[in-house]
Amino acid sequence: MSIGSRIKARRKELGLTQTELGQRIHKSSQVISNWERGYTTGIAAEDLQHLATALATDIAFFISNAYITTSKALNTDQLRIPNIQAAYNDSRLDSLIAEYPRLDEKSKDIIDAIVALSKKE
Repeated sequence: MSIGSRIKARRKELGLTQTELGQRIHKSSQVISNWERGYTTGIAAEDLQHLATALATDIAFFISNAYITTSKALNTDQLRIPNIQAAYNDSRLDSLIAEYPRLDEKSKDIIDAIVALSKKE
């Protein structure tokens, strides 16, 4: 499930409109719509944190629900997501590892922020 799909599902779960969610995080309903439909890539880590707060969830909600063993390309040993019992291989992780060196700095910063937040738990 994509980040946009997760945003939309949680927003609907809480009975919020795109406008109401946008007001909570000081973004327009168009921005929310673009995130949900996947039109905007590279959501800033700060925006993810605001979304998590507004949607009464943890930032980990927006990423894969698994224990993920990462490579040296991501500069971390393990990304731990709470409440998950088993580990599995994720083809998205392999793709991310392959693409990471070619990402722009903003995208790398987002990934680094997510990894850093997950280590705090």
